[in-house]
Amino acid sequence: MKTVFGRDVVSLDSLFAEKGFTPNSNQKLAIENTSGPLLLTAGPGSGKTRVLLWRCVNLIVFENIPPEEIFLATFTEKAALQLKQGLQGLLSIASTFTRKPYDIAEMYVGTLHSLCQKLLTDRRFREHGLRSRRPLIMDDLGQFLFVREHFNNLLSESGFDTEKPTDVYKEINGWFGKASPSRTDAISNCISFFNRMSEENFGEEELSLKLRDRTISKLFKMTILYRQLLSEKGFDRVDFSSLQQRAYEYICQKKDAGSVFKHVIVDEYQDTNTIQQKIYLKLAEGTKNICVVGDDDQALYRFRGATVENLVDFENICKKEIGVRPKRIDLNINYRSRKQIVDTYTQFIDLVSWKNPSKPSEFFRIQNKDIQANSKDANTSVVLEAGDKQTVAENIASLIKKLKQTGKIKDYNQCAILFPTIRGNASGKMSPKVQAFADALEEAGIKYYAPRAKNFLYTEESLITFGLFAKIFGYSPSGITYGGMADFSNWAEMAIDSADEIIEQDKSLAKFIDDTQQSIKESKQNYKYLSDYCERDGIGLDDDLTIPLLKKLSQTPRIDDSVRRTLVNKGMLAFTARRANEGKPLHVSYALSRVTAMDWTLLDLFYKLNSFEYFSQKYEVAEKGGEDSGLYNLGMITKYIAQYHETANPILSGATFAKDLVRKIFFGSYMYSLFRLNETEYEDSEDPFPKGCVPFLTVHQSKGLEFPVVVLGSVSHRSKDARALDVLVRSMQQKMEILPTVCEPLDSMDTYDTMRMFYVALSRAKNLLVLSQFKGQGQTTYNPFRALIEQNDFESVKKLDVKTLPESEDNSDRLPRVYTYTADYLPYNNCPRNYMVFHKYGFVPSRSQTMFFGSLVHQTVEDLQNFVMEDH
Repeated sequence: MKTVFGRDVVSLDSLFAEKGFTPNSNQKLAIENTSGPLLLTAGPGSGKTRVLLWRCVNLIVFENIPPEEIFLATFTEKAALQLKQGLQGLLSIASTFTRKPYDIAEMYVGTLHSLCQKLLTDRRFREHGLRSRRPLIMDDLGQFLFVREHFNNLLSESGFDTEKPTDVYKEINGWFGKASPSRTDAISNCISFFNRMSEENFGEEELSLKLRDRTISKLFKMTILYRQLLSEKGFDRVDFSSLQQRAYEYICQKKDAGSVFKHVIVDEYQDTNTIQQKIYLKLAEGTKNICVVGDDDQALYRFRGATVENLVDFENICKKEIGVRPKRIDLNINYRSRKQIVDTYTQFIDLVSWKNPSKPSEFFRIQNKDIQANSKDANTSVVLEAGDKQTVAENIASLIKKLKQTGKIKDYNQCAILFPTIRGNASGKMSPKVQAFADALEEAGIKYYAPRAKNFLYTEESLITFGLFAKIFGYSPSGITYGGMADFSNWAEMAIDSADEIIEQDKSLAKFIDDTQQSIKESKQNYKYLSDYCERDGIGLDDDLTIPLLKKLSQTPRIDDSVRRTLVNKGMLAFTARRANEGKPLHVSYALSRVTAMDWTLLDLFYKLNSFEYFSQKYEVAEKGGEDSGLYNLGMITKYIAQYHETANPILSGATFAKDLVRKIFFGSYMYSLFRLNETEYEDSEDPFPKGCVPFLTVHQSKGLEFPVVVLGSVSHRSKDARALDVLVRSMQQKMEILPTVCEPLDSMDTYDTMRMFYVALSRAKNLLVLSQFKGQGQTTYNPFRALIEQNDFESVKKLDVKTLPESEDNSDRLPRVYTYTADYLPYNNCPRNYMVFHKYGFVPSRSQTMFFGSLVHQTVEDLQNFVMEDH
């Protein structure tokens, strides 16, 4: 730190020294290069997050760029949080030397989806500076429910023969590769079609292309109709894909949109799609200051529409779109892994040809990255275990136990087992390879954590909660013995059995259920008396409601006195009269539903059930710092129930019960959809790997993570043809003459995607990488792995001398939680349990709680108004 006239003069190097950071030459170059476009290739473990942080510090502190003029897009919310908190820490250090405050509250940092929401209300992109309204955003489940609600109309108006629905589902699903008769699959496939068309920024002109395939033409028309439905009845809805398209259209309204941000920085650029690239390049076209960071060898998301060629050909794309060729800097030194691990994954990725057969000088992979290990430790760090499934799993489980016993790992969560896919089927079972490791670990007395291997509805909390709902509402499984409904019926039976066990142990719960069932029966019976009376007297349920008619209905024989009184109470009469005077009369059906309505919703019912012993014990244990995964699951249940309330009338009345709507809509439609979508159980993004458990992860899930020990649970792969959507998009691009310069051959996509997926898996390990090769009937080894194993004399698990392994460091990746006075301290001080439930575990408040809060606010506002009026 230099001193001038007795004051410290801060520099980038002095801040490096203050934080104990010594960047290598390429890292330093990337941090200091702040003018013009920049391409950073960032290999595994190369410190790219640190480089991005320091680059932002350099821009804000030394280049005097206001934080609100920096746009930083990340792939995950967790990465965004790491960058925000890391940046706050570094800027606070810089402030102690510069005596300047640095506020990043208005800086654009987050996933592109979150940043698009922010863009849509950013006045800087409006000619007259007016803020636009943010659209209603549907998440994946919300989008599915929306399409399901309108599916029949979408099919018929698109030209499908809805008289033969099964044939229609087979036609749609067959186009995607599997001619299933499943309606759920057809809906999911249509949604993927809609989303891909948005991600490619295809409008009505592109969707009007004349192609020979009649199914495609109908899907084109359905996409147009779906987009029209999003704005039906004055609503302004978007899904995650159309949100990006909307944001792009919005920023294009501004002539100098490319100068609003002085710097555009994009992480994980290899996983961007067409519309995302258009947004980034549009935002940077004025200043030319765009920095993209990525590794094409770690591109994993083609199945979501990502285009790895965006990164591979970025130098040419950038030159074409914004007129300047970017400077390329390679972050090529791996600080994570021991030497043999780095040598293994760099050797593996070269075991297939990446050369363009039609252009020998062109490659489908960035060349000459020269990935190197910083570690000089040449001892064994890659081992192979080959044999039958059970033996391989047992030997690896024994190794994991030995590593823990010898202190080479401090906790079992420092060893991860990775699989290409881990999600179980609809019956809630794990795939056979995953199950083999689960069985072996259990036999060795080691716990495992595999949230994506199980359908969320098979968690204990889900089974018991929805089993209790089924008991209360008299729902029973359909008894269908084929297809998805058979699996759902089996789940429902399991849920009811689980509920029966809890009820048997808690007499007060049994009485509550009896009482609730009786109140439902009475509501249904009162509704029947009223509706029968209307039918006998020729009163239509759609007739206008009048005060004389209310008085007449109150004379209905056999209805409860409480119902009779409600029909003619002052509030009911006044409301009916007011609506009639406004020209918006109520209908008779409203009165019948109103007077037979329960004073609780499904969410209220959930909270009532939570007062009983099974649930209350979970709260008490969590309050004392014990096991709390069950509360996270209960929190998710409240979110699913609340989402149901958004798609269906939450009011439960005699009409609901008479029409059997809980069975038909809640169980038969909503819960069935949840079940078929195979939602997985809760994962804590701040603490994703519980102590004492070996995590089972998909390779996609492991992206961006590192572990002292990694087991690759499978080295097999069955080749697949290119996805139908990839083939379609390629043909559309050719027809419209907008084909990108670099395009991977369709018949090579599966090979390239598989190589990248395994490359990610192989590069997660720090100290030890274990390859598991299953042999025997029905077992296969992916050809590049076969070649890798033949070319290397990998030691076996049993021959590994664990003494040569370094001890793992207990570096928790958990970020410190930032607490605030109003959002955290005050709610906690008011009620610790409420704070725990609603803030920590994400429970959704019930209707009664919301109504109480709303009434309190309304009353407070009235008090303030009265006070002001009296004062004047």
